[in-house]
Amino acid sequence: MNKYNEYEKEELIKIIEQQENELKYKKYGLVWDTEREPEQVVLDCENFLPILKHITSNTINTCNSEDNILIEGDNYHALSVLNYTHKEKIDVIYIDPPYNTGEKDFKYNDSYVDKEDSYRHSKWLSFIEKRLNIAKEVLSKDGIIIVHIDEHESNNLYLLLSKVFGEKNSLGTIIWNKKNPKGDSKGVSVMHESILCFAKNKEKFLALENVLRRKKPNAEAILRKASQLYRKISRTVIPDDVKEVIKPFNYPKETLKDFEVTYNLELVNKEFQNWLNKQEFSNGEKAYKFIDSDGEVYQSVSMAWPNKKPAPEDYFLPLIHPVTNRPCPIPARGWRNPPVTMQRLLLADLILFGTDEMTQPRRKYLLRENMFENTNSLYENGNSDDSLFTDMGLDFAYPKPVSAVQYLIASIYPQAQIICDFMAGSGTTAHAVLELNRIDGGNRKFILCTNNENNICTDVTYPRISNIINGYARRSDGEQVEGLGGNLQYFQTDLLKKSNNRHQTKLNLTSKCAEMLCVKENIFNIFKSGDDYKIYSSHDNTKYLCIYFNTIDDSFDEFIVELKNIDGYKLVYMFSDDLNVDKEPFKEIKNCNIGAIPQKILDIYKQLIKMNIPIKPLTIFTDLAKAKKRVFIEKEKDDGASKLRIVLEKTIQKIAQNSGIAILKPNGKEETVENLNNTLKHNGVFSKVTWQENQTYMAIGNHAAHGDYDEYDLNQVENFYRYTQSLIDGFNIG
Repeated sequence: MNKYNEYEKEELIKIIEQQENELKYKKYGLVWDTEREPEQVVLDCENFLPILKHITSNTINTCNSEDNILIEGDNYHALSVLNYTHKEKIDVIYIDPPYNTGEKDFKYNDSYVDKEDSYRHSKWLSFIEKRLNIAKEVLSKDGIIIVHIDEHESNNLYLLLSKVFGEKNSLGTIIWNKKNPKGDSKGVSVMHESILCFAKNKEKFLALENVLRRKKPNAEAILRKASQLYRKISRTVIPDDVKEVIKPFNYPKETLKDFEVTYNLELVNKEFQNWLNKQEFSNGEKAYKFIDSDGEVYQSVSMAWPNKKPAPEDYFLPLIHPVTNRPCPIPARGWRNPPVTMQRLLLADLILFGTDEMTQPRRKYLLRENMFENTNSLYENGNSDDSLFTDMGLDFAYPKPVSAVQYLIASIYPQAQIICDFMAGSGTTAHAVLELNRIDGGNRKFILCTNNENNICTDVTYPRISNIINGYARRSDGEQVEGLGGNLQYFQTDLLKKSNNRHQTKLNLTSKCAEMLCVKENIFNIFKSGDDYKIYSSHDNTKYLCIYFNTIDDSFDEFIVELKNIDGYKLVYMFSDDLNVDKEPFKEIKNCNIGAIPQKILDIYKQLIKMNIPIKPLTIFTDLAKAKKRVFIEKEKDDGASKLRIVLEKTIQKIAQNSGIAILKPNGKEETVENLNNTLKHNGVFSKVTWQENQTYMAIGNHAAHGDYDEYDLNQVENFYRYTQSLIDGFNIG
């Protein structure tokens, strides 16, 4: 408490009031200091526009399929670009963020955060939250995010993901066992890490097929082996000595035929079981140890009611033995299945009866009906891919195993088409995606973002992806490893300074946004280029990206001629001061879709600023000072009231941000101040009196802005100023 000893009473009261205001809303969840040290790469976006530079020398082309993307640069700037190019297009985000161990694994504003930093967790949470906020926007409506973390931040991360995505959209946590426990002699030995999974919309995600499920390992191999063994039934010869044993009993032909099938099946089952025991299967798969006379692999499972309380009355109907026609014993608490299901099992010959009615029946559980299983809550793979990197001649410590990322993608969202990793590190996600495509013939694409700290992108990530696509010779034995194929486009992030002139800013951004449009449309091959336009073609020359950078002048006619000479589908982007393009000049162009640039990009960037950059008190005070001069010195009630309205709006927005209330709607549009005022009242931040005062003075400000001069007088505007000042003071803004 020593730091408060020098505070005046009024200063202490302000601190207490601010904390009380925060706690009115933040009754449960994460509370941390988000403004103690703002992140510079985020603040840069107030005065600069993130763009991309295409590093064509690093392009890799091996086929005509669509390209994968690697972006070198700060992931906040890369995600800002993706909010335009891939809004709601990405199916899976997989990230392995810094664990914030305090051992030089997490940098904030170019400095490592160590264990002694009292704002260590606050910095990490602010860093992650801002990226999650904008990453959520690029996820498809049924998309998911998978985040790998350890014990240092796992609890905080779960609460943060719940805040950003909603607790109801949690898909659960996968525990990854580590072979090498960590910890010290004074603490618990930690043997696992956590993989947190959230959906953007859980209901829509679960409506997809086979999500959160994977094929049982080796299940198909078991079925193939069973089929091979079953075919031996018809070829198996019963030894003469066995025939001699059964001949004296004069069995009927039907019984002898049954005996032959049974005898043959016993031989096959014995061989099948011997083979199965040699395999390294999970316990569940070892239970499939029988083959029936139809060649079906199955296990024998209990049909008894599994719960402590008895089953409903009709679950006690007897099963009649098919040979003796007598009722079989009923389990003490009844059958597991209702009568209607029991009848279906009988008709399908899926109930196993004993030699007589004295043995309780069991159910035949077929492997072909159980080929998939839910994603395991325990994934045992603690190995890193050190040997892989050694063979590639790359230096990277403790890379995540490719098999882990493969498992997560294939098990949780097997039909994902675009996978993004904006904390790509060594490029494991890219490797996993390409490997999955090789296994199942899929056409998944990856988008990777990583900075170049310690040259990781140029010396590790890119070379690894290049080796995986093109193939490489092992350092250990010189053997050539075949490449997996695919295409890659390499970009770097850059910042374009905003101009004081809005029109000039639009022109500048338009001239620099070609690379962003290439990423958006996945078209990269330059086809034609003029002073004011560029035309790109897809690998198979069926689609063309056509960009006109200038206001219409003489070169536009040349652009139109080029479009007329192209047979394929044309995606045309035209410079416009707004979101509209005059389509009349394109009426004779076939197979053409036209869009405006760059206003939509600017709108998205503006939304991201409002989402992640807190309103600065300085701007509130500056506007308040201007309003004070207009009202009290120059006696300008109309302009003064109009300026005070802006101050009041920013003040209410700032109070909302401080109270954890989003000032943007889910669609990215700015929430109205009226709605924020209502929400703050509903959450107990504003009293009824404050809420009503806000409404009254906002009305005066609106009248002033619209020229309704007769609705108020200078005295009311002076009171407007005093009220706004008291609101700023009361909520400790400053």
